[in-house]
Amino acid sequence: MMRYYEWSANSEGNSSVDHLRIKGWKDDFALAQRLYEGRPFGEGEWEQWAPADWSEDGPLTDLLFDPKFHVVSPRLKALLEGLGLGSEIQFLPIRIKGEKSGRKIEGYSVANFLRRIQCLDLEHSIGVEFYGPDWIRPEQRGKIAGVWKAALRKEAIGDARLFRVDEWKYIVVIREDVKRAMEEAGITGCYFLELGVV
Repeated sequence: MMRYYEWSANSEGNSSVDHLRIKGWKDDFALAQRLYEGRPFGEGEWEQWAPADWSEDGPLTDLLFDPKFHVVSPRLKALLEGLGLGSEIQFLPIRIKGEKSGRKIEGYSVANFLRRIQCLDLEHSIGVEFYGPDWIRPEQRGKIAGVWKAALRKEAIGDARLFRVDEWKYIVVIREDVKRAMEEAGITGCYFLELGVV
């Protein structure tokens, strides 16, 4: 059976990027909520070469650390496109500026993943929590509040290689062949958590 992994950035030995100062978005949180929707950004929604703060507390890896975004290098972007995944990702260019040195670097992008699949298996997932009946936001009551380790339904995934889990949109999943291609290319800054598949 094909294996699948939650794909995120490794915080150790990495640089962090935040404060994407983009016209029209109040803060990084609001921008992240828009990215989680899995819809392309239209003209006027994204400022070309939007500035972002680079902490300079570690090296510039291929996947910079930000818990809300996937900030990818030109090398990682080219790899994903070479794997035929370019149509499933919208690459939104940013300009990184070092907080200490003021050094500016172009070529990095925020990855907007355009595919969401309803494939979460609640019975076999670990650490699933729900918002209670007294939760402050009524529209969220009874919905998923957290998933420590997801289990996925294979029949729902089909041949997908890169996607967000629709029921818990914070998870970006890659298939094992994509993971292997990243490792063989020496892509840096990645953290992979193998997920259950039923």
